[in-house]
Amino acid sequence: GGPTERHIEFLRRGRNAPNYPQINLGKKAVDFFREAKARSKDLQVWVGELYLELHRGTYTSQAATKRANRECEFLLRDAEYLSTLHPKFASAYPGAKLEQAWKSVLLNQFHDIIPGSSIREVYEDAAAEYASAREIGEAVVHEAVRTLGASEVNESHTRPLAVFQNARLGGQALLNWSDDWNPTGIVFGDSVHPVQVVEAFGERQLLFPVPESALGKVSVGNLIAQGPTPKGRLKASGRRIENGELCVRFDLNGNISSIENLEDGTEFVEPGKLANVFQFLDDKPLFWSAWDIDVYSHETVQELLKADSFEIVERGPNRVAVEVVRSFSKSKIRQRISLGPSPGIRFDTEVEWHEEDKLLKVAFPVNVHTHRATYEIQFGHVERPTHSNTTWDLARFEVCAQKWVDLSEGEQGMALINEGKYGHDVQGNVIRLSLLRAPKAPDPTCDMGTHRFSYTLLPHFGSLIYSDVVQSAYCVNAPARVVELAVTPAAEAIAQQVIACDDRNLVVESVKKAEDGPERIVRLYECHSSRGQAELSCNFPVKSATICDLEENDIAEIELNGNSIPITYKPFEIITVKIK
Repeated sequence: GGPTERHIEFLRRGRNAPNYPQINLGKKAVDFFREAKARSKDLQVWVGELYLELHRGTYTSQAATKRANRECEFLLRDAEYLSTLHPKFASAYPGAKLEQAWKSVLLNQFHDIIPGSSIREVYEDAAAEYASAREIGEAVVHEAVRTLGASEVNESHTRPLAVFQNARLGGQALLNWSDDWNPTGIVFGDSVHPVQVVEAFGERQLLFPVPESALGKVSVGNLIAQGPTPKGRLKASGRRIENGELCVRFDLNGNISSIENLEDGTEFVEPGKLANVFQFLDDKPLFWSAWDIDVYSHETVQELLKADSFEIVERGPNRVAVEVVRSFSKSKIRQRISLGPSPGIRFDTEVEWHEEDKLLKVAFPVNVHTHRATYEIQFGHVERPTHSNTTWDLARFEVCAQKWVDLSEGEQGMALINEGKYGHDVQGNVIRLSLLRAPKAPDPTCDMGTHRFSYTLLPHFGSLIYSDVVQSAYCVNAPARVVELAVTPAAEAIAQQVIACDDRNLVVESVKKAEDGPERIVRLYECHSSRGQAELSCNFPVKSATICDLEENDIAEIELNGNSIPITYKPFEIITVKIK
């Protein structure tokens, strides 16, 4: 921290002490740095990541807190966006509620809370604060979706649902369902989609594809008793599942033995290897149990290849899935592996975890040759070596990433997308995700109990830049928000506002009301290390648009092209636009 009154008093007295260095106490830190810069020359410059060779366990400890953080980040992102869709949003915007929720989430990103290195009582408080933030965010989302959706309801809608997903790609919508009536279809406009009733992990849900009309705005569908005839792209038989693009094969114990592209026969799993293999490691660091993972833990790998059971549990029309159960030590894994509306291969996982000083990872040996892996960080990505040529390379035996890690060669690649896991490692062609730890200090109950989480494996062709990895990660992490509507139509129709960008290099990260005015703030970032020009389009009248800094101070006015806003961007640039 900064100097205290006691420190300053010691310095004052030191001026009169014999043989004591002469001390000059400046007024401001900025003055010191200006003088230091003026007096400095030939300074060394470090390019790239400043990797801390310590505390690698903090990417994984206290999994429930990390998952809650991710869920709240995306929930409040959707709540902000939906709150700007109402034409009278400036007066109706729930700014005080959203600020309260965001402050709870951001408080718990403090060191040592989100790293997982605090005492038990801290995580009891954090759980309550995340629950409060969720309650606020879900109430804002529900009211916004209900209000916007109600404007489209007419008398023919007997069981209308309003759907919203803030992502560029479609996915799957899930709604907890307890009715005796099982609908078979849902109508969006002139399109009819099949509905599938699924039961997993003790919940009964309706599952259906998210239509394109629901991406970035609210779309209303009507549940019906008769749906379309499935086209048969989804298949499940024996020990394989298919979706028309991929065929996933399993061995006798439910480990993945092959992921084949059905169009040209490309194999994405290293021949002769098994993928989605759970690994059980000893995790006894020399110091700081919750903080550290030591490199020698990698020498203690036990592969959990044996399964208690393997069965096909879903056969379409929207999703096919198998379920695998594995028991080991004092714990159990139940996993549903599916192909369906969501991108890639989805792994919905429930773990009963009761271990001591252990680490659980999952490994994917992929059919890719490269010396560098790409990891998402906030508003961009970094590349790290997949080898251990030097001590610096070796030190990166456990690294952090946000929503995805990708391993690509010239013609094909594989990305592993998560929904709240941050610890990864890639050695050679093997991608591993750290799932759970069991440290005993400072919280002896850390991570004990039941965990539910999902991750997604996304095969793709070409390099990362030409793939849908970034868009798929947003689709996976921004779930469809589904609300059942009343039959009575709304008295006043509400226009559905949409803000979109025509360039796949730019991600619309957030849309919110300006802190000090009635304008909309749109924040974007460039995600592929590219540069170019793009158009930000709005289907509402735009009077003016301004480029701002992160504190929403005006920098320069943008010359409009009708209701489109031209943007010039640079690699990994964060762009903030204020729209009136």
